[in-house]
Amino acid sequence: MSRGTTLGTSNRSRCAVAAAAAVVAVAATLVLPGAAHAAYRHRAESGYDTTSPKSVTATCGADEVLIGAGGRIRNGNGGVRLAAIVPGATSVEVRGEAYPDHAEPWSVIAAAICESDDGTARVVEVSPAGSQTASCPADLVLSGTGFDLPAGVPLAGLVPDADGASVTVRTAFHRIGASPVAYAVCVEGSRASWEDSGVFRYKRFATTSPVGTSSPRTVTVQREWEWEFPSMSGVGGEITVLPSLSNPFPAPASDIFIDAMMPNDDGTRVTVAAVQRAGTDTGRSVRGGTPAGPSAADDELRTVPRYLTDDPKWMVTGYSTDHDIY
Repeated sequence: MSRGTTLGTSNRSRCAVAAAAAVVAVAATLVLPGAAHAAYRHRAESGYDTTSPKSVTATCGADEVLIGAGGRIRNGNGGVRLAAIVPGATSVEVRGEAYPDHAEPWSVIAAAICESDDGTARVVEVSPAGSQTASCPADLVLSGTGFDLPAGVPLAGLVPDADGASVTVRTAFHRIGASPVAYAVCVEGSRASWEDSGVFRYKRFATTSPVGTSSPRTVTVQREWEWEFPSMSGVGGEITVLPSLSNPFPAPASDIFIDAMMPNDDGTRVTVAAVQRAGTDTGRSVRGGTPAGPSAADDELRTVPRYLTDDPKWMVTGYSTDHDIY
């Protein structure tokens, strides 16, 4: 394992709820009544134009540290890849890359999930050379995820494991001399398999979309029960292409990729979307849809009509990491 950035600290006191009300107004706030920690979501958006690649950084507030992150492409319409979500000590950088034929303006959005700094040690682990899995130290548990892809490589999956020990990034292909990188934000807590769980128990939630050929395919990952404290801190997703008569053992498709893994404002759910690469059939564009400007609703994910008849059937699974009180 390669030790990456040493992070600051987290506030895991029930008293942190009172401090949540005083968080700076520029940040969306996740107030968790009676929860183990109060978390705050800070959001930033890049310029809305045709520049590519482009990136944006969302930064935690004063006296806060990062515990998780998310990102999404706006108005990509199958022509823009989500290329990186790179967590650091107090911020996250999200990058997007457009295909050469994508002529519409677009933007990239970053979300930083942060909590108050109380001196508790934490780290961001980076996947070692030759590996696409970032693992937490034995005494820490996964809280947030991230990845960084070589130029031109689409994202097929970012999968936190069910135990809370690691996260793996997956792609349809690799470029020679360049490898995808995974990031794991690791904090104090208990993994799902540990007997002595304490109060902070890791859970991974997952939701899978219906199978089909339409694009995008979007899922919303929610808490298991309504009464659970909203403490989702990490995101993930995975694309699965189904077998067919012509392709009984399908590999990950390079023209289907994840372009959104975004936590909502109140910490209760995560939205994950995957899209099929925009293309043409006898000269007809299949991007479709009405262009959405920067004033569009943040969680609006428009359908891209597809006219090709030989598209594979596929589905997307969304993941979120969560630390419940037992």
